[in-house]
Amino acid sequence: AWPRSRAVVAARAAGLAPPPQSVYPDVADAEGLARSCAEGRSLGFLGRTAIHPCQLDAIVRAYLPTREEIEAAEEVMAATAANGTGALALPDGRFVDAAIVAGARRTLALARRRR
Repeated sequence: AWPRSRAVVAARAAGLAPPPQSVYPDVADAEGLARSCAEGRSLGFLGRTAIHPCQLDAIVRAYLPTREEIEAAEEVMAATAANGTGALALPDGRFVDAAIVAGARRTLALARRRR
């Protein structure tokens, strides 16, 4: 996990988008692919390369934002629109800064790809 995490951190430090994961070689192991994608997403990867079309649905499901993530991003963007830029707190007390706003924008951009 360390080298993979290092790739994610290096990309972010360079101002780049999160990198995709490399291929999952076992095209017959859909459950393993889903687990591996979930692990990669938790490390900060965004997407994955595939070696066979049968892998695409699992990859898309793993990396597109959930309904809860979309709702949280919409809440952040609404608070930002109402209160301007800079640091602010959401009604539930969560702190929002520029990095959180950037993440919310990325989440909503990914959600639009689902449609």
